[in-house]
Amino acid sequence: MESNYDELPEEIWELILARLGDDHHSEFESLSVVNKRLLSLTDRLRLRFTVVDQTYFMHGTVSRFIFRFKNLKTLDLSKLKHGNVETALREIARSSVALNLEIVDISNHDSVPIEGLKQLGLSNRKIKVLKCANVVKLCDADLIAIAKFLPDLEELDISYPRNKFEIDALRSYSISEIMITDDGIEGLSSGLKNLMKLNISMNPLLTDKSLFDLSSNCLCLQEISFLKCIMITMKGVRFMLHNSPNLRSISMCLISNIHGSDSLFINPVTSGRCLSSLRFNDSDISDEFLDSIVKACIPLKSVSLSDCCKYSIDGLSSFLSTYHSLKFLDLTKNHPLCDNSIIALSQYLHDLVTIKLNFCHKLTSTSLFALIVNCSVLENIEMEHTSLGKEEDHDSFMNILNDLPTKASSIKSLNLGWNSHLTDECLLRITLVCPKLKQLDVSACSGLTLSLGEILKSCPEIEHLSIQDCGGVKNIGLKMEPLKLKKLHMARSGVNDEGLVGIAVRCSELVKIDLEGCQHVTTSAVKFMVKNCEKLREVNLMGCLNLHVFIVDWMVHTRPSLRKLIPPSYAVTTESQRQLMLRHGCLVCDK
Repeated sequence: MESNYDELPEEIWELILARLGDDHHSEFESLSVVNKRLLSLTDRLRLRFTVVDQTYFMHGTVSRFIFRFKNLKTLDLSKLKHGNVETALREIARSSVALNLEIVDISNHDSVPIEGLKQLGLSNRKIKVLKCANVVKLCDADLIAIAKFLPDLEELDISYPRNKFEIDALRSYSISEIMITDDGIEGLSSGLKNLMKLNISMNPLLTDKSLFDLSSNCLCLQEISFLKCIMITMKGVRFMLHNSPNLRSISMCLISNIHGSDSLFINPVTSGRCLSSLRFNDSDISDEFLDSIVKACIPLKSVSLSDCCKYSIDGLSSFLSTYHSLKFLDLTKNHPLCDNSIIALSQYLHDLVTIKLNFCHKLTSTSLFALIVNCSVLENIEMEHTSLGKEEDHDSFMNILNDLPTKASSIKSLNLGWNSHLTDECLLRITLVCPKLKQLDVSACSGLTLSLGEILKSCPEIEHLSIQDCGGVKNIGLKMEPLKLKKLHMARSGVNDEGLVGIAVRCSELVKIDLEGCQHVTTSAVKFMVKNCEKLREVNLMGCLNLHVFIVDWMVHTRPSLRKLIPPSYAVTTESQRQLMLRHGCLVCDK
């Protein structure tokens, strides 16, 4: 029986399109050109939108088209020039779009656009999240204004301000006019009674007083990060854990000579009862300190000890034997860790989903295989800058295969970059027991010299692949079987014309490819790829010196899906040419 799809109710179409997921908004663009009905439906389903400077170049306004997206929840203005941010906020505040917004990102600018936020706050009390990270000038007055105009905020990020000012500025302004101090946090906490999540990292003038005020005024606070706030001491941390009953996550740096090595808890019976995530970075953590956490019996699910020292492997083992239901563990730069340590520790980590072991130089593939065997639900492993591939033991690998009767681990992401000992044979052994793998990063693994065809045959689900700086890798296999690759990072690899043609033939789903510095690809292969990869949106050709000067213009006019193109040399296009290409929907830029 022939079906008439036009007769499907819109509710059914919405369910079908929603199955694409929130991470597939790029697919909506293709669907929207089919007919006006799908255009209307995809506009209605778009929940987030990023505005860039090119929007103003092409339209002179943001309101001309943003009104289409009636249900926007997230607005990202972090890529706009500062003057455009103010304009965009005011336009949006006057539109119906503002009524549903919940998340606004104004990071990376010279200052906070207070007037624009004021107008947006007056038109919308639903805004729950504001991101102001990496702002050049951020001061106490900005925080007080944010609290005044957006009083219902639940999440705020004011981390890592760049604070560029001359010494002479201190003669004209008070310190609170150019940086955040405790007074600013006091004003902020007094106005944001519903605040649940706050990131104040890298604000070096903040002291324990800020934690006292936040604990006293923001009773709903669940998550706080104050990494690199060097004047906050253990006294403030202990106060917050004792007086913030809803606190679930805390991220900090602890240096014993400054902060002390006492327990985190004033009273282990009442302090930190909801705490599920602890992150220590660049800290002195003793065995006694870890033991005090164990004795408090808090319900931890996530622990980070990145770049921490002073504790022993025995202390770590005692800690993990208690917290065997951890989901996340970061032991980056734990230099004493060895294979035997990981073999022993992995016995406790039955529920682990993600582990980071970057810069643990003693670890080999024995550790990785131990994790795969003993951690049955493990999905994500990071082992950059280790000794993967060194002292390979074939018998151990065969034993692992026997311990995995189905040969079907749950691993979905492997980040194994910068392992110079990693060989083709070792990588193949690893991927043989990871058939569900979706992301693989082996950047700068100089020991890889052959095609990756067998790896991709073992892991046919891979969508993201990075082989940057792998000069010996020339292709990903020359067979005809289709692959699911969507993002391929091959900068400074050994890929040649034959390899690039193979990619074009096998990777019809390819959306992004980075070929920066690939000296062996020529114009003919790039043209073949562009013609065959119909979903291409981003291409980086910087430093590909064997390409014809007219390749950029040809690509923009041949592949309508292209949205960003980095040419072989920025000098091959003029400003007027780049503006013309932008009108075709493709941004030509140098980064």
